[in-house]
Amino acid sequence: MAKVFITGSSDGLGLMAGRLLAEQGHVVVLHARSEARAEGTRVALPQAEAVLVGDLSTLAAMRDLADQANGRGRFDAVIHNVGIGYREPRVETVDGLSQLWAVNVLATYVLTALMHKPDRLIYLSSGMHTGGDPSLDDPQWSGRRWNGGQAYADTKLHDLLLAFGVARRWPDVLSNALTPG
Repeated sequence: MAKVFITGSSDGLGLMAGRLLAEQGHVVVLHARSEARAEGTRVALPQAEAVLVGDLSTLAAMRDLADQANGRGRFDAVIHNVGIGYREPRVETVDGLSQLWAVNVLATYVLTALMHKPDRLIYLSSGMHTGGDPSLDDPQWSGRRWNGGQAYADTKLHDLLLAFGVARRWPDVLSNALTPG
């Protein structure tokens, strides 16, 4: 059976995927943004091998989560499910980045770059990616008026582009993006 790491898996689709994979006999490692959420995740899915903790809105936490994951050995598959939605206001991280972009795009990129290369990478996107702005003129939304829906659509397009870029750069890794709906 496969060893699978799922980011953003303390609830919702990530936890559901973890549950289904564990029921099929796969080794599952989950991720939560805080120790409190991790504890709830351990209760919700006690079959998980581990629940790694890291709030992926900071570069330091992204690196730390990659180190935690690498400390568990190589994964056969990584499902990049971590993300925040479009209803939040624009929040700037301690690194000076848009939190939405940092969590939805940069964290996925950093983890892909720093973790041991798996056989398969799965990036969760959204049907909203079709309305994303491919120009990269202002991905941080620092120079334009905040529009959460548009900013979210942009991040989901960026995730899709990352999946394509990884597929091109690492032809030996199955890299896919999917819309869960």
